[in-house]
Amino acid sequence: MDYTGYKSIILDDKGLAQLYQEGTVDGLELYENEYLAVMNENEEIVDKFKMKNGGLEKVPFYNFESRQMGTVKPKTFEQHFAMDLLRDRQITVKMIRGVYGSGKDYLMSAYAIEALERGYYNKIVYIRPNVSLKDVPETGYLKGSIMDKLGWTLGPLYDKWGGEDGVQMMIDNGQLELAPLQFIRGRSFENCLIYVSEGQNITTEVAKLLLGRVGENSALIINGDTHQTDNKVYERDNGVLKMIDRLKGHPLFGYIYLSQTLRSETANLANLLDD
Repeated sequence: MDYTGYKSIILDDKGLAQLYQEGTVDGLELYENEYLAVMNENEEIVDKFKMKNGGLEKVPFYNFESRQMGTVKPKTFEQHFAMDLLRDRQITVKMIRGVYGSGKDYLMSAYAIEALERGYYNKIVYIRPNVSLKDVPETGYLKGSIMDKLGWTLGPLYDKWGGEDGVQMMIDNGQLELAPLQFIRGRSFENCLIYVSEGQNITTEVAKLLLGRVGENSALIINGDTHQTDNKVYERDNGVLKMIDRLKGHPLFGYIYLSQTLRSETANLANLLDD
């Protein structure tokens, strides 16, 4: 897939002057909510814009701030775009796709807890497809409550929101709901941030189901790495890729691809194993 949610353009002094005077440059075409990294002739980024309501709008610098995670700053221009996308409350369906360790869950969890603390939403509805890892044996049927069955899916949140005790406190206070995909049909989530992790493991039908749950004053945020699908069905019918293809350019949809592994040099080795 070629669409990344942003374009980069190199401009000489004349091109930069045209951009700032006329708000565009010759031959530039962007989808609504698509971002633009402007570089000078030395390929240094000198400015960032996004297409909003048919015109270019400058992208302000952002930090995410919360009691749980402190200050979270963008490490790359792609992360800067992703943070701006997440903060844009006019966009109600937001997707971050990226490689291993690129910060997908980190940025989304930082935004989610900030939005909750600021009162933008009453609660976070967390959904992670209950799909076993490819080539890893099934763990078998688990008895007990939803937490007993699906608590393991909260691992990315434990790492960032005060461990198991912190996450459990949010659940007990009604600020966080763990929602199995199997039981969301027919529900309407009002005043909620619907947070879908590992979204590469959903089909088009599940993507439609998720979109159909978004009620008033709610938003759907999804992350995933479509190189890490855990079942061949998602290679044939991938809901994330279908959403990007069909929804790009819609004013309610935004998307950014994160291309750099930032977790560690060792984690970056995983990308060398891709075909």
